[in-house]
Amino acid sequence: MKITPMTSYTKPAYPTYQESKQDAGLLNIIPKRWGNGSLIASLVGTGLLIQFACTGCRDSDNNDKETKTTLLFPSTEEQNIAKRKSIRTIPATRVAPMLEEALANDGRGGFGCVAISAPVFLSENEAIDLIQAELEKTGLRFHDMTTIEGLQVPNPFAESKLWTRKGNTSTWERREEPVVKTLKKGAYTFDLGTEDKSVVVHFLQKKEFTIWEDGGMGGSTYQSYDLSWLATQMSDAFKKRKNGNPVIIGLFFEPSTYPLQEKGQAVETYNDTKDRARDKLRAQVLHFVDYLKHEGIVE
Repeated sequence: MKITPMTSYTKPAYPTYQESKQDAGLLNIIPKRWGNGSLIASLVGTGLLIQFACTGCRDSDNNDKETKTTLLFPSTEEQNIAKRKSIRTIPATRVAPMLEEALANDGRGGFGCVAISAPVFLSENEAIDLIQAELEKTGLRFHDMTTIEGLQVPNPFAESKLWTRKGNTSTWERREEPVVKTLKKGAYTFDLGTEDKSVVVHFLQKKEFTIWEDGGMGGSTYQSYDLSWLATQMSDAFKKRKNGNPVIIGLFFEPSTYPLQEKGQAVETYNDTKDRARDKLRAQVLHFVDYLKHEGIVE
């Protein structure tokens, strides 16, 4: 087979080097046959065009070819724009999801005339010490009492929502389920926070339930609490903060651990129950640490 040089050919429709420099959008115009995941299409899509021009061909026996290759890369400005688009948009407020097992089984109890077997509680100091020790294993350092502005917090001067009017009558009835007080924008102080306030955490106890739950006029000698419900309500309220420096919030709550029983009798000591309470709280904290890893805050 004898190969002879072409004497004439149709001018190529693809842009020249100089034309592409003036208008980078020209590189996005490619033949349909280059689509469907072809290598050439992917190169053009990333702004890299490889042009091969065979400027002369001679007899194949001489195997003599001259090939010119031109590489076109996106400009610095285009690369910066692409980089900015790839950066994840971080919301002002991220509240870490809480441990489902804890939400389902822990944090509930009551006080009063019918409370017989009371749960074992962790003191505020030992709970916060445990939380801080586990969190600082990640390399983060925490300070006491960190305040974040712009959060939804209870309004102590709002009217009670616990009582509702029965139809169009003058009779009022009390809600059976817990109700959060009316909220307003304000500041909330967390137990621990990093120096830059990018990560803050709080340990919820019964006193927080009293602050957030609309107790109305009260009057009952028995009072119940549900800290898992409270943690969920606080999480929903804090997520409404849309402005300000980004912050990640971790909420943990008192497990309210009851002694193990058989046939109505306790079968473990107070110290054993206390150890289980610490393990339950530690599980909540480690779940939060996993979230920090997922968000790229710690390794």
